[in-house]
Order: sequence, then C-alpha cells, then structure tokens
Amino acid sequence: MVSWTLASWRLLAVLLALAFALSPVAARANGATFPGQWQQVASGTDACETCWVEIRRNGPVLKVTGKGGWFAVVHLGRVGGDHSAEGIGRWSEVGNSHYRGQPFDIRIALVDKHLYMDMSVKMDDGSTRAVRAIFDKRRSEKSARRVMVKS
Repeated sequence: MVSWTLASWRLLAVLLALAFALSPVAARANGATFPGQWQQVASGTDACETCWVEIRRNGPVLKVTGKGGWFAVVHLGRVGGDHSAEGIGRWSEVGNSHYRGQPFDIRIALVDKHLYMDMSVKMDDGSTRAVRAIFDKRRSEKSARRVMVKS
C-alpha cells in the first residue's frame, strides 16, 4: 500500500486546483500537436532509444507521463504562447531511480515538430538537477507502424 506524505497530498491538491482553474487553449505549433506519444531522440545525459513521453489532454490541462516513472500536469501558453507549457510533477515513489519521489518543475515546447523538455528536479539536499531531452512524434509513430507490420 502506498503511504501518502504531507508533500504528496499538497502536490495532489495543487494538481487538482490547476485542472479546475485553468482555461482551455489550443495545443498546436508548426503543424505538430502536444497530445500523443513522443520518442526521445536526444538527451542532456544518455541517449535512450526506448524512452518516451505520452501527453494527454484532460480538459484545460495536459498530463505528461514519462516512461521513467514520472508524471506532470502542465498549463499551456504561460510563456511563449500556445506552443509551450509549464507545470509541476513528481517522480514515482516506486523503482530505483535516484529521482524517486522527488518533485519537479517542467517546461515543454514545440519547435519544428520536436518536443523540447526541461525539467528541474528538487533534491532532498536542497540542490536542483536538470533533466533535458528532445522528442520526435513522427519517429514514435513510425516505430508503432513497424511493430504492427512485424506482428
């Protein structure tokens, strides 16, 4: 059973408040849209051929889920118009990631049909670690078609 800390309850309250308070906006830029699955093509650390993020629209906000065990809720258009979004999230309590359970701020942007992600993870010792990556939706869609053809 998952035990909820005060910080977890606060994060949940903030995420729910964001979901109800924010107004809907279009999520299009340069012919690309935020919702869907995005395959990682570059990273500030190691390249990861199997890493991806999935973005789903939930009313006025976007829910971003990463393969690495994290999720975020972002609001569109705060900085840079409707081709960028920013919000907050948390790494999963489960698993062996050194970011396990840590909260973070996140910014995503669509540039030339690529998704750019910049995450600032708040560590227990007070430091902040940056996680940056670039994703390509078209590559992800091609991979899915290839798997279906092989099956």
